[in-house]
Amino acid sequence: MKKLAYLIIPVAFLSGSAAGDVLASVNSTELTWDDLLGMVGGPGEISNYGITTEAAAAEILESWIREQLILTAAEDSGIATRPDVAAVIEQTVNQIVLEAYITDILDDVEVSLLEVENYVDVWGETYTLQYNVRHILLPDHILASSVLARLNSGEDFATLAGQFSVGPSASSGGALGWMTRGMASPDFMEAVCQLSTGEISGIVETPMGFHVIQLMEKAPMATPLSPDEAEELASMELVSARQEVLLVEMLDGLREEHVVNMWPERLLNHI
Repeated sequence: MKKLAYLIIPVAFLSGSAAGDVLASVNSTELTWDDLLGMVGGPGEISNYGITTEAAAAEILESWIREQLILTAAEDSGIATRPDVAAVIEQTVNQIVLEAYITDILDDVEVSLLEVENYVDVWGETYTLQYNVRHILLPDHILASSVLARLNSGEDFATLAGQFSVGPSASSGGALGWMTRGMASPDFMEAVCQLSTGEISGIVETPMGFHVIQLMEKAPMATPLSPDEAEELASMELVSARQEVLLVEMLDGLREEHVVNMWPERLLNHI
């Protein structure tokens, strides 16, 4: 039987549960059927827990009771106000709020079937290939232009990647390995797909920064996508591209509305 892996659930949440059968309680905190469904991921997931006997049901409820007892003791102890714990709580809450806000903004982005079909007509072959790629990721266009000029004058790609790239692949000379459509930003992959073997791209801007890309080799995919799979992936890429544009526009607007300062030299002084 699959075990319930509970997260710590605030008392206020459970106390305000939606109407439903109360399955267990600790003091005034109740676990209802609706709460349990929310914990396991919905009605479709409850069967995975093998609750076919009263003993199995009791085991599930006992698991919740044990956690609630510990949570109650933790709250009574005031541990949530301890600086290290409070900092983690704040970080977690901030991350949840950030992700929920971005999701609300980006969820309405759509593309039409005609747009997808037209895109696949142009890029269809690229959904049958894989690309061995390396890149240098730079924080600004000026530095990217300088690095590109040095590459075009014959300097070694891996050496410059190690010196200047701010991406995690810098230590491996910028190597990203084999990539297929959908594994990176649509703008990045479109640039890759237009390169000949050994060719170095111009400057490619994505939300990550400014890239200089080199295609090392390309080959057919071991298992090519079906036409329907290619259209589905293309639709995801087009939506992703529009979401990236929307996110950048939102950030640009927010920068205009707020006073933003940055002192990178202060950071360097601590390293």
